[in-house]
Amino acid sequence: MMVPQVAQAHGSIEGAGDFYGGLLHPFLAPPELLAIIASGLLIGRSGLAACRYAIPTLACAVGAGLVLGWSAILAVEMTTPLALAAFVAAVFVTTGLRAPSPAAVAIALVAGLAVGFDAAPETGARMSALVGGAATVLASAALVTITAALALRAEKHWQRVAAQIAGSWITASAVLYLAFRFAPHR
Repeated sequence: MMVPQVAQAHGSIEGAGDFYGGLLHPFLAPPELLAIIASGLLIGRSGLAACRYAIPTLACAVGAGLVLGWSAILAVEMTTPLALAAFVAAVFVTTGLRAPSPAAVAIALVAGLAVGFDAAPETGARMSALVGGAATVLASAALVTITAALALRAEKHWQRVAAQIAGSWITASAVLYLAFRFAPHR
């Protein structure tokens, strides 16, 4: 107990293994979860054309972010970009505005890169990083697809209101984080 050991912020979940640890990571990291859900709501509310392009963009961007994060020399804090991506996407959803497809794709790209960069393993074997990364991409793609499908099929008034309420909670969470992050500390 007295011997110092390496501290890892993104270590695997004890007993879960590389695949299941990567699969659960987007669900257990609140900033990533908010960014993915907000992006999914925005993509779904933007229509089927946006879904065709933005969902694969987010999945590919998560993969690219994982590679960039794993190969990066410097550790970069990604919570602020995740909160900003969640905020922008959630504001569109909350207001009920339909974002143009290019805007939905751009937000999906930024959110996906930030999720991937944030989820990248700090150290470890290449095979572990590959298995965990593939699982993270899979989980992110599944989560954004399910959320976008639910938002896309929200045809009744109460369903649209429920999506707007979810967007308002994500907006509030992102604003609280950003206010805390940029407020002068005393």
